[in-house]
Amino acid sequence: MTRHQAGRFDDWRARMAVRGGPLTHAVARAGWAVLAVVGVVVMTVVAMVWAINPSEEATDNGPAANFMGAFILGVPFGAVVFGLIGVAVQYAARSWLRTPTAAERDTARAAQRPASPYTDDGLLAGGRWAQSYERCAASLRSFHTVVTTLPDGPGRNWLTDVGSTLDDELREALRLAKLGDGLAPDGHAIAGTPRRIADLLTSAERSFAQTADRAAAIALDLRKDTGFEAVRAQLDTLAAQTPHLRASGL
Repeated sequence: MTRHQAGRFDDWRARMAVRGGPLTHAVARAGWAVLAVVGVVVMTVVAMVWAINPSEEATDNGPAANFMGAFILGVPFGAVVFGLIGVAVQYAARSWLRTPTAAERDTARAAQRPASPYTDDGLLAGGRWAQSYERCAASLRSFHTVVTTLPDGPGRNWLTDVGSTLDDELREALRLAKLGDGLAPDGHAIAGTPRRIADLLTSAERSFAQTADRAAAIALDLRKDTGFEAVRAQLDTLAAQTPHLRASGL
């Protein structure tokens, strides 16, 4: 933990904004006083019980006298004893406030870990193959977003089926991108199989983008209450535009 991070946790008052509740905060501010009040209440109750049920030595006194005697002796004792306990509880509450939460510990550990050179998909971050795959994935996300805006009907069902095909093609794009990443990590001066993979992915990028754009146009027509048959030709064209990476033979 750095000096700056340690400073963030030294001020228990500032930590009350992220940890604990009203009771914890009250104890942290003045635990000795809170517990002293508890001690006064407890000993007052004890004095009342004593006044009602005195010992044999105090039976000659009236209830009021017994209560006052027990109150005068017991309340200061209870306030002092409970107040001392409160000092310890107050210290414990402040120490607890200074400790980081589980989320803060996770954040600190994540910040200390070196950044992974790979994306969540297992590709070299910022590399040619990762960028190509991400462009395909971004277009597919746009396509699925368009489909969710359509009302139920044949048009939406058709586009949903096309979306399933595109999902399979995107998985193939990821496989090819990983293959390219393994054969030519830097993505430069590629030839042979890496060159063929690069050409396939470039073509797939265009196909994914064109499919998403055409889906948006079809969705606009369908929202204008255009009949399914009126956009059937566009749907056929869209289906033909989808990438065909799985047929590449790689």
